[in-house]
Amino acid sequence: MSTPSRGEITVVIADDDERVGPALAALLDQEADFSVVGRVTNGDDALAVARDQRAALVITDVRMPGGGPELVRRLVALPHGPVVVGCSAQADSATWTRLLAAGGSAYLLKGRVAGDLPALLRRCMQGELVVGVPGAPGVIRRLLAH
Repeated sequence: MSTPSRGEITVVIADDDERVGPALAALLDQEADFSVVGRVTNGDDALAVARDQRAALVITDVRMPGGGPELVRRLVALPHGPVVVGCSAQADSATWTRLLAAGGSAYLLKGRVAGDLPALLRRCMQGELVVGVPGAPGVIRRLLAH
């Protein structure tokens, strides 16, 4: 696979924590292949900006106003179907399994993936499902066994 050109992966960051959005944007701005095209603080704005900017990737806080699985369903239903990555401080399996079942491509814990985030996002863009939650493989195996 060829190396993406500058800004090839357009990103919308949706998080109502005033520290997280800017930190994610600053981290991705250091990467040649990411271009942050919007930062918003609620689900309605995330949907509008992702649609208008035809964002390839949306990173969303799971617990912000208008966020969660319903937002993920609405985002992946857009004509250009962006990759959606959920981020949260919540590690409970009910939260991340609902987000992934809604069409999310990843569920990452805030504060645990900072340095690895660009690489994890690239994996999502290549079609991988990424779950950065301790114990997730065991939960997935149990779910698949039923």
